[in-house]
Amino acid sequence: MPENRPELAPPPTRSLARTLGVGGNVLLTLSSISPAASVFILGGAALSSYGTGVFWGFLIAGAISFLVALCYAELGSRHPIAGGDYAMVSRTLGPASGAAVFFLGLIGLPLAQAVFALGVADYLGVTVAGMDPVATALAVTAIATVVSCLGIRTNAWVTGTFLVVELAALALLAGLGAVHIERPLTDLFDPVALNADGVLAPLGIAGLVLVVTAGVFAQFGYGGAVYFAEETTNPRRNVARAVLLAAVITVAVEIIPLTFVMLGADSLEGLVGSDLPVQAFLEQRAGHALSVFVLLSMALAILNANIALSLQAGRLLYVAARDRALPAFLAQPLSRVSGAAQMPRVATIVMGVLSGLCCFLPMTALVNATGSTVVTGFAFIALAALVVRRRETGVAPEGLFRMPWWPAPAVLALIVIATVLALSALDPAQWVSLGIAGGIVVVGYVYHALFLRSRGSDLFLVEPARVDGAS
Repeated sequence: MPENRPELAPPPTRSLARTLGVGGNVLLTLSSISPAASVFILGGAALSSYGTGVFWGFLIAGAISFLVALCYAELGSRHPIAGGDYAMVSRTLGPASGAAVFFLGLIGLPLAQAVFALGVADYLGVTVAGMDPVATALAVTAIATVVSCLGIRTNAWVTGTFLVVELAALALLAGLGAVHIERPLTDLFDPVALNADGVLAPLGIAGLVLVVTAGVFAQFGYGGAVYFAEETTNPRRNVARAVLLAAVITVAVEIIPLTFVMLGADSLEGLVGSDLPVQAFLEQRAGHALSVFVLLSMALAILNANIALSLQAGRLLYVAARDRALPAFLAQPLSRVSGAAQMPRVATIVMGVLSGLCCFLPMTALVNATGSTVVTGFAFIALAALVVRRRETGVAPEGLFRMPWWPAPAVLALIVIATVLALSALDPAQWVSLGIAGGIVVVGYVYHALFLRSRGSDLFLVEPARVDGAS
């Protein structure tokens, strides 16, 4: 090796434990999405802003989500590596784009954890008044980090148990609406929302487009199944199945309760005019005591999401370090798989510390920056899915998933992303968050130009054949 090359970390000697089936992977992925929190928080906000447009908006978003899930399924099947978006993009579009996506994840995942953690105090506050949001968020982050250092099967059981409670809350919402039907389903076919005068009026096309984007955000996260690829048996086939199952389940368990909330509310004006529509419906139909129980379960759902996101964040940093995409003094400890549980504990703890630091940022800034990093990373995934088959060489591996209708899903994803970015750019309040996401991408490309590019073939990009054995 030339003397002027940066020092390399030695190759890793231990690997992650391959003990998950499709079901375990799906449980972890659904936990990171947190469909109940999406219904109560994002769905509730959409009801306030767009009224019954939520029905068509989330339904159209569901179709888009499934097509995007096809992109993740094929990329994850081709590159079943624990680094998630970073691993797939770096091996499809090259190390420069991979570096950009790595930095988006390095910042975006801790931001998302902080957003969830800061919301816990709002739900626990129904029984414990005066809780400090930052102190509560730091405690949630610490618990999530500790739990995510346990074995992957243990985490699947823990998050799966919490997820049952979360889904029970959504089933309760749907059931309450079903037994208190106030209007036919056809009333939702012509979407209405409150206008400036506080009166229900038809929702225009622009409003429908915005609620579709809100639905896409609420349902996003099924691609997280790829982060657990190296711990999933028969990964080329099962990771694709986990992505698609997580997407279908998420869409169903979000749309059905929201639909029944709209059908079962005694007054649409009162529902969409409420600051917290879903909570208001629950209080109206279930009473205060049961409402308190459900809101407490939301705190549990948020903790559950943080555990799953912590698992993903640790694997992102672990794989980048194992790829030697970091300086040796960082890569050596971060690429270590430690303990009998065979978990990347050092990488997980480091990401937990970053998440804790993010808890000190204002909530509005966290939400906006998280959304921008997600959309920008999503663009790289869609582009990778669009070009992946053009870079095929040799015989396709056994069990490889190939999306139907290619390249239509990837093209549609790019159209959606362009629409979201265009609508965001029209709002001056979003310029800072868009600038942050763009700046992170620039940092990634600069990092590649100044550090990674000089290493050339010394980059140790682990290929699926090394990590999936059976492929």
